[in-house]
Amino acid sequence: MELYFKKERDKDFFAVCESIRKEHGTTYISSENIVKKAIYHEAESFYLNTKVYSRIINKIRCGALDKMRNPIKKIMYLEIWKRYLHIKRENPSFSMTDCARVISAQPAPRFYMNEKSALNLYYDLIKAKHT
Repeated sequence: MELYFKKERDKDFFAVCESIRKEHGTTYISSENIVKKAIYHEAESFYLNTKVYSRIINKIRCGALDKMRNPIKKIMYLEIWKRYLHIKRENPSFSMTDCARVISAQPAPRFYMNEKSALNLYYDLIKAKHT
């Protein structure tokens, strides 16, 4: 899977992390706990382009979910698939590309990263902000 809007994702993720940190005010919260909360926070989007949504939908049609080992990626693919099915039911004349465009304009229910990757990203973003 190619992340087409990485800068936007990183900026949004950092903003969520910082808002969680600020919510705690003077109460200490570890970076680990910040990112644990942040990854389950609603995201602006899935940060993919229309072609990638179409590829994901095609992969699922061909049974790729059964072969997937990455649980977070599988959860994201299932969410995109559910949205595709819903849009297609509501708009039978829509092509896969039309459905992908609709999905691309919707927020995602979370940031699709594991805790370790999210923590490393958060540290990198803090470091970049201070250099």
